[in-house]
Amino acid sequence: MGRKTVLKESLIVSCRIEGDEYQKLRDIAALESLSTGKTVTVQSLIRDAVRYVYSDNERLRECFRRTREMVRRKYKY
Repeated sequence: MGRKTVLKESLIVSCRIEGDEYQKLRDIAALESLSTGKTVTVQSLIRDAVRYVYSDNERLRECFRRTREMVRRKYKY
């Protein structure tokens, strides 16, 4: 029986992930579950990654810069 996830004002979304990326996420979740003694799911890893990026403004700016780099190159030449 799964544990109930309690999230305030939550939305259900889906994302498409390549098979090898999903396998890596599952491996990381298994390792985290073993080291912490709590059940860690792939969804919670993704949620934590998004929270981490948005909690650190410098990291958020760097991610935005990287995503816009190809667009700048395209219009520069």
